[in-house]
Amino acid sequence: MDRLIEFATHHTLLVGAFVGLLGMLLATAFRGARGGSVTTARGVELLNREEAVPVDLRGEAAFRAGHIIQATRLDPARFEAEVKKLERFRERPLLVYCETGASSGKTVARLKAAGFPKVFELHGGIAAWRADNLPLET
Repeated sequence: MDRLIEFATHHTLLVGAFVGLLGMLLATAFRGARGGSVTTARGVELLNREEAVPVDLRGEAAFRAGHIIQATRLDPARFEAEVKKLERFRERPLLVYCETGASSGKTVARLKAAGFPKVFELHGGIAAWRADNLPLET
């Protein structure tokens, strides 16, 4: 134990970097357990294995042009009225996405605050989904 303390006192920068990386790793693991941003591969896994509900935040025209299979459209501007559409899915994971992933974070936070326990944001949005040649329905 004395050698560990001696090492730590002589290499404070190295120990500090280690503690910082460990903290970031733990924070990422904790966020992943409660929700957070997921890749398209993890999104497919959520949909197929955990029966996640895809939630599309884009406008009506973009939704009609192509969305993740069985997605529910939610208008973030009308959140209070629209969130009622998701009540029956409260215990299932929600996979929330917009066009590029840039504007879905606020709605994810609002869904969590509304009591939805498992809310995931699709990293890169529907653009990433398309880029990975994943299926869409019109």
